[in-house]
Amino acid sequence: MKGDKLAKDIIFEGDYTLSASSYQSMLQEIAYRLDIATPVSLESHLKHFVQFNRTKYLPRDFVEEVDFTALILERVLDDKKKPQHFMI
Repeated sequence: MKGDKLAKDIIFEGDYTLSASSYQSMLQEIAYRLDIATPVSLESHLKHFVQFNRTKYLPRDFVEEVDFTALILERVLDDKKKPQHFMI
């Protein structure tokens, strides 16, 4: 995000079981694909991601200087259960 505008986005698909180490691996891969430094991830980032399916990294979470106001990770769950239709 740059201000209130979406500057760039990607969809990252993976078959991971969510854990601290898999979250860090996903974060590193996403940062690599966006060509930015990997932010410093705190326990609170993971907790927000697990609880709310979303977390936000601010420029202060990066060791290197960045040119955006926020990096937002959002988990989109694919509901594989399809509705059943019955004819009576």
